[in-house]
Amino acid sequence: MSIDLSKLCADFLRQNHTSRSTEKLKASHARELVAAFFGYKSHAALMAEKAYPLDRLEEAYIFVPDIPLMNDRRAKLGGLPDDLTSSIDIAKLLSGMLSDKGLCGGNIWLYDSLETYIAEVLLPDCQTLIDDQLSGTMAETNAGFFDSPYYDDVQIEDRGDELVATAKTQYKGEPLDDKPFCGDTIDMVVQVTLPRMAGKRGFYDFELEVGGSVNDDWVDPELRYGKRPRSNLAAELGITDDDLELLEWETLENSSDDGLLYDYVLTFDESCPLEILEKINGLDDDRTIRVSVNAFDNPYPDEPDEAMHYEVPNVRPKDQWLEMTGGFRFGETPEQFQHRQAEIHALRNRIAQGQATPNDVGRLSHLLGTDQDDEFGDMF
Repeated sequence: MSIDLSKLCADFLRQNHTSRSTEKLKASHARELVAAFFGYKSHAALMAEKAYPLDRLEEAYIFVPDIPLMNDRRAKLGGLPDDLTSSIDIAKLLSGMLSDKGLCGGNIWLYDSLETYIAEVLLPDCQTLIDDQLSGTMAETNAGFFDSPYYDDVQIEDRGDELVATAKTQYKGEPLDDKPFCGDTIDMVVQVTLPRMAGKRGFYDFELEVGGSVNDDWVDPELRYGKRPRSNLAAELGITDDDLELLEWETLENSSDDGLLYDYVLTFDESCPLEILEKINGLDDDRTIRVSVNAFDNPYPDEPDEAMHYEVPNVRPKDQWLEMTGGFRFGETPEQFQHRQAEIHALRNRIAQGQATPNDVGRLSHLLGTDQDDEFGDMF
């Protein structure tokens, strides 16, 4: 005959409290605290458990009392004794009783929270195993790794059949003088999996997986990603793109009567920084300058322009600009505008290459805020 662990623990808790207090602990309150101890939000939820019977706790490798849930539950129970001992002391009391009676034979992780236990106890104890799994990444550095990393952020995910704890951190080593520098820090992720066995908090042995890569923040970005060419407009003005971002201007087209575009005329706002305007060769006293018809072209012709803030409505005739971009939308951030333009660019390329689907046309119409079926309808 199986033992009702919930009732056993609740009765034991009430007896212990009565032995040292004049206030009584209600049976209903004791049952709710015990349910939280086993990881359930209520006594009813504990009694409804079918998949992982609590009486298998004696076979579990690991038992983790849920101290945070106990604290949360007792905060919601009215009429608890004023001298009721702390949640962690109740957990120690119940865990000791279960162990003494042979009803919990596994390793008890008794800590303020599972996250803290993993960060402060389990992972430091598993450092040799972690180092073994990171040995290949360590070999890519010129550092020796002698200390345990500090884990300050552990996230727990309840997947039903298991709890998965994920810890992300940096593992810093000590550079070795006999090797050329190639990084001394590893960006690492540790995942601890606890398969459920008995109730919510009784588990089989844990599984540990580690992944990592050498942190390359020390590398010059131009070496890491390649140097991005200066925008055409900045190059023509003789300034940097950083300087260009600080300027505001109006753009007028210089074109013939039949629409042939000769060049653009830029007039910079009087609020523009004088030290940047002084760098622009050929700028007249009215803060005006002519630039070529290619000044606003993307330096990467096969990519959408990432500097979309250069493409203001008066760069091209307004109708043409609206047709190409859909225009700015109310409440849209610059980042959202750029992402929308990138998708428009990709869809237009797909249509031009004859690879578009009806869904692509519908999506393009949505992004432009207009009906494009007439323009592309003959394709389908």
